[in-house]
Amino acid sequence: MLRWAIVIAIFAFLGKMLWDNWSQVKEAPFTLKFFPLLLSTAIFIFSYFIQIWAWYLITSKLGIAVPFMETLKSWFSSQFGKYLPGKVWLFLGRYYFYESKGKSRGGISIALYLETVTLMMAAGLLFLVALLLFRGTGLSHFGKPFGWLVLLFILAFISLHPRVLEKVLNWFLVRFKRERISVSISYPDILLVLFVSIIGWVVGGIGFYLFVDSVFPVSPHQILFLTGALAFSSILGLIAIFAPSGLGVREGTLVYLLSYIMPGSVAVVISVLTRIWMTLIEIGLTGVIYLLGQFQKGFARRNEDVQTEKDS
Repeated sequence: MLRWAIVIAIFAFLGKMLWDNWSQVKEAPFTLKFFPLLLSTAIFIFSYFIQIWAWYLITSKLGIAVPFMETLKSWFSSQFGKYLPGKVWLFLGRYYFYESKGKSRGGISIALYLETVTLMMAAGLLFLVALLLFRGTGLSHFGKPFGWLVLLFILAFISLHPRVLEKVLNWFLVRFKRERISVSISYPDILLVLFVSIIGWVVGGIGFYLFVDSVFPVSPHQILFLTGALAFSSILGLIAIFAPSGLGVREGTLVYLLSYIMPGSVAVVISVLTRIWMTLIEIGLTGVIYLLGQFQKGFARRNEDVQTEKDS
């Protein structure tokens, strides 16, 4: 009840902001450009496949990879876990899938850890760059904590080193009387995954910019800022374990950041439209991957039947 109370309170605050500034919404130059909307959707879809590529790289380097089609199915299916409170279902879905394929539990845990950390670091780095380059948007008051943030990222880079990661994980495993594990992925490979994650956020940010521009005009100079805003709000939504799929948290953060480049009431509308847009994309992609999997199974069965007839 407390979890949902927080989510409802956030949306109530956003709703009040919208209500109090409805005149701004009515006067705002909202549009609907179909081609930028379609292009934004296509580009944003591509960003999902870049994320999956990062995950596939991790599993390949750790020796727990499955065929790419199965990777797609397991990744998209697990995404529905983030719509449940606690976020653990997002990880458990893939964990049990790979375990059912006979993959190492330790390897699966390391893979999930690396995916999460590199995704968060990539988002954080982009957000910091956006703040540094767009001080004119009114975000210059974030300048003082930059030293601490840089130190935090240096520590995060160190924590990604295989030797450090192995020692930390084994320290916990020994205390929980579990078997020690060996991290087989190299540091350059981890940095490669981080780079791919950054590419994924950048591509997603371009898609997000085109989506926003399809309903409300924004300057192309704001692409990096919008990329950082989307990445940062998405990561905060992921961290907020009480909110299903970051519901309310992502919208509130996005409204706060977008309000530096557009009226706050317009930012509320954009954040809600973004939630609907992204959710429809995820549902559509999952459905397409499921249908492709079913088609692949049917095709394999037909081939088996034909081969059986030939043998007989």
